[in-house]
Amino acid sequence: MPDKTVKNQQLARRKPRQERSLHKVTLILEATQQLLESGDIDTLTTNAVAEKAGVSIGTLYQYFDGKPAIVNALAERELGTMAERVMAVFTETSPERSMEARMRLIVNAVLDSYGGRRGVHRQLLEHALTRGTRLKPLLASVTARLLDSEGEGRPAGARPLAQAEAFVVTQAVAGVLRGMVAAPELALDRDEVAAALARLIGGFRNAADEK
Repeated sequence: MPDKTVKNQQLARRKPRQERSLHKVTLILEATQQLLESGDIDTLTTNAVAEKAGVSIGTLYQYFDGKPAIVNALAERELGTMAERVMAVFTETSPERSMEARMRLIVNAVLDSYGGRRGVHRQLLEHALTRGTRLKPLLASVTARLLDSEGEGRPAGARPLAQAEAFVVTQAVAGVLRGMVAAPELALDRDEVAAALARLIGGFRNAADEK
């Protein structure tokens, strides 16, 4: 019994420390995001992040070993939120829903994830996709799951795409979504983009059905 009491007391002491740690990490990530609103990743410094977050540089390095680690963590957090919204399309919609309707939901899920900080998210997306981070395949893998992962997201009765076809379609969809985030000045109509993607996917599926 005494041992159990001591263990409970130890756990009670650890929890506040963990909460403080999470709070400091959140402060650091939020500060980084705020700095990127008016700057860029290349000019970002850990000193500026620490000052903006209201923590010492030593505290910052307790949680991150440098700027790349901070940016990677922020990209993972932000792209993770987007991925969750996209995945919800798979699990919350009927398999009978048309491909165009599904693509409309996906386009909206991706673009709505960026809110009013699209400039920041454009930088994070470019960083994740082009600079060799472990987040590079995130958008492609999410899209691939929509299209062909064990039939998930595939219309009833439709045949799976061949490996090469699935690769091409996946990269095309991910590239379009990336482009819409990176170039908002194009002001593309979401529904028109979703319809075009659906036609692209439909063309591959029709070709597969004819084989």
